[in-house]
Amino acid sequence: MLRYSSALRCSACEQRAILDRAVAAKLVAESHHVLVLFDCPVGNGVHIRNPEFERGPVA
Repeated sequence: MLRYSSALRCSACEQRAILDRAVAAKLVAESHHVLVLFDCPVGNGVHIRNPEFERGPVA
C-alpha cells in the first residue's frame, strides 16, 4: 500500500504527491469527496487537492 507521505513528489506542481489514478480516486472517495483529483499538467500522473484550503489556480 502506498503511503502518501512517502510518494514521489512533482517539482512542477508544488511538490504534490505523484499518484496513479486508482490511488488518487481511493483517497478522494475516503475523504467523502472533500479532496479532488486532477491530472498533472506535465504528465506526472495525477495529484489531489483540497479546494477549500487551496483557493488559487491548479498548477
